[in-house]
Amino acid sequence: MPTLNLHTNIPVDAVTTSDILKDATKALSKIIGKPESVEYPYVMVVLHGGVPIVFAGTEAPAAFAEVISIGGLGQSVNAKLSSTIADILQTKLSIDSSRFYIKFFDSPCFINSIVPMIKMFSISFRLLFFLFPDAMLPFDVL
Repeated sequence: MPTLNLHTNIPVDAVTTSDILKDATKALSKIIGKPESVEYPYVMVVLHGGVPIVFAGTEAPAAFAEVISIGGLGQSVNAKLSSTIADILQTKLSIDSSRFYIKFFDSPCFINSIVPMIKMFSISFRLLFFLFPDAMLPFDVL
């Protein structure tokens, strides 16, 4: 599920918030290639307005964003997202792109992260039974 966490020191009203959320959701969905529909909710956008931010020593309008996704990120996708989010911030909140940072985090797939753990546990149990062949595990007692 791609998620965009967007923080800005500009207070946002309900109309502006709604516009930013809609535009950012469409952009994230289109660029990463995940559906934004209600039936398949794979895209999330969170907007935090009025957050205290000092950027380059001033409290002038600024923003910070995090994009988290399980796959789908890469150099070209990140560049497109950066440009699109910067355009949204410029259009809706008048935040210059030079006062905006974005952090991308491509999270590993759960399957890719659990397989090495299963292998590690399998090796650990084999080693345990090799070193202690008479050892009984709690479920063997029954």
